[in-house]
Amino acid sequence: MIVVTGGNGQLGRAVVAALRKRVEPTSFVVSVRDAAKAADLAADGIVIRGGADYSDSDTMARAFDGASTALIISGNAPVEVRKQQQRNAIDGAKRAGVQRIVYTSVLDAAAPTSPFSFTDVHRDTEAYLADSGLSHTIARHTAYAELNLLFAKGALATGKLSMPTGDGRVAFATRTDLANALAVLLATDDHAEQLYKLTGPVAYAYADVATALSESVGRTIPHDDCSPEAYAAGLSAAGLPPFLVKGMVGMAEAVRQGLYSEVSQDIRLLTGQPADDGLTILRRVAPSLIQPV
Repeated sequence: MIVVTGGNGQLGRAVVAALRKRVEPTSFVVSVRDAAKAADLAADGIVIRGGADYSDSDTMARAFDGASTALIISGNAPVEVRKQQQRNAIDGAKRAGVQRIVYTSVLDAAAPTSPFSFTDVHRDTEAYLADSGLSHTIARHTAYAELNLLFAKGALATGKLSMPTGDGRVAFATRTDLANALAVLLATDDHAEQLYKLTGPVAYAYADVATALSESVGRTIPHDDCSPEAYAAGLSAAGLPPFLVKGMVGMAEAVRQGLYSEVSQDIRLLTGQPADDGLTILRRVAPSLIQPV
């Protein structure tokens, strides 16, 4: 049996949809904190285990009960809290007798000096998995292509795409493509002790993102290579908590340093289908983001 954590999150739900195309619904379980929010999945015949909380290894052990394979999707909390939470999830899986864990990491997890603060979380979790004695598969992700939709909203409001990334490039991948690859890793048994890099097929600079946005909405939206301080101020003004502001500023610097520019063919090799171009979703959705005057 497979257990998918974070089933109410955007990536978690995409993985559930991908798994349904590969295995019978009775062969996997979805763990969530709030079962009521997964009522639609339950209505579709998916078994839901509520009350799963990374802060409590006991609840995670119950969530993983009977599982042979488990997907641990990284959470969203301040760095030190998140490290402990993910260790709790691994401890719970070990106690429940899980045979293999698939973990969603980040592309720069092997870069010891990455400025992206969340990379430290993933590096810690990867090391904890390695020391756990559990069989595991690491899926290092690039940046979500969908994040550009959020950045595009701000750019349309201000008239410029403000990102302190210089000429750094990112091989954006959609959640759907990432989920399809993860579903393969979960549903097949020949990926133990393997590491995969899941990226889109082309690495783009944010100047390219700005050009794609401009072409899609019919007006010029330039890339503003602003200062990290200005970027942080804008994120704070938008209401993001300090830990997330720090993380996003750090990720922008990681992009500037080229830590997200790698292009891998692992999604195609795993799924048998090429990953979508990382700007396709922006080109398709951007016109709908324009606010009526």
